Amino acid sequence: MWMQQLTSGPFATNAYLIGGQDCDEALLIDAPPGCYNEVLQALHQSQRHLRAVVITHPHFDHLLDAHLFVQDGIPLFCHELAQEGLSSPQAMGLVPEPREGFPSVHPHRLLKDQEQFTLANVTIAVREVPGHSPGSIALLSSDGPCFVGDLLFRGSVGRTDLPGGDFDVLAESIQNVVYSLPDSTPIYPGHGPSTTVGEEKRCNPYVQG
Repeated sequence: MWMQQLTSGPFATNAYLIGGQDCDEALLIDAPPGCYNEVLQALHQSQRHLRAVVITHPHFDHLLDAHLFVQDGIPLFCHELAQEGLSSPQAMGLVPEPREGFPSVHPHRLLKDQEQFTLANVTIAVREVPGHSPGSIALLSSDGPCFVGDLLFRGSVGRTDLPGGDFDVLAESIQNVVYSLPDSTPIYPGHGPSTTVGEEKRCNPYVQG
């Protein structure tokens, strides 16, 4: 699978462009603030065009540039419980709302647990992973990598002190969804470096496999 990782925004949020190797299309996972021009440049350099943007969860640092892609006519996907966060980014309480307000956006397609879709020659399985926020999803690609948003990080886990957060629920999501994958599965989180399922099962001090 072709992939490019782009990191931007005040919390160094990862966005991922993915697609099949023999393909001129791409899918964007998350749209943090400041990523828009970087994504366009990466698409130009790779001679690919964007088919859709998928948001892993409704926190502003993962979605604030989504409206720019929507303005370009790119479809936006998210979990059905993430709609409020996209239409009202301030609702999740992460940062004070600026005077001019946050840009709101409405998804074109609502995703549900266990559904699959294929874009850019990559088949994605959607798994609901609550605990960090309502509407959090993990995206398991047909080529192996799993994109987990802020559910799990290398050696850590997502915050559970924000609206809708619950550590016990988050731990259950990690155990049932992530740790059930083969140990060799690459994990690409919303912040920080990648890891593998096996590494986190052995070493993660918060949720061990």
